[in-house]
Amino acid sequence: MSFEAYLNCFEGGEESYFPTSIIEEAFAPFITRREAEFSCWVVTYDDTSSADLYLNFDPGDASRCSGFTVARPPDDPRLYEALWKILRVTNSVVYCLGECPPMVGRPETIPHLNPDMVETLGSPVVVLDGDEISKRFEQS
Repeated sequence: MSFEAYLNCFEGGEESYFPTSIIEEAFAPFITRREAEFSCWVVTYDDTSSADLYLNFDPGDASRCSGFTVARPPDDPRLYEALWKILRVTNSVVYCLGECPPMVGRPETIPHLNPDMVETLGSPVVVLDGDEISKRFEQS
């Protein structure tokens, strides 16, 4: 797949942060390189399946992150399972451009989303696993 996916955290409609360690735990042991200059982590699943994660660190505290961009997400279920793990424990949403609705991992996240984002992208849906995220991205 050649597109970008975005994961962002919200609290009361505004950008918020969660511990960067949540991303680390979700993608370990597949993080193969960290490029601090670009706030980029390279995630590699095999010789033909990798993605770059561009993290949005808190400017004052890199132990906190508001989300990240996934550049060229591969068609690998481990990536989508990692995204779902993050959605299940944070007030985050994952989305891409196109016909795909914004996705959350738990219903209590929905009231925290930015209303302008919801107006632009549509009503959020609660996804049940990483496979559902992958299928919704494929349909967009």
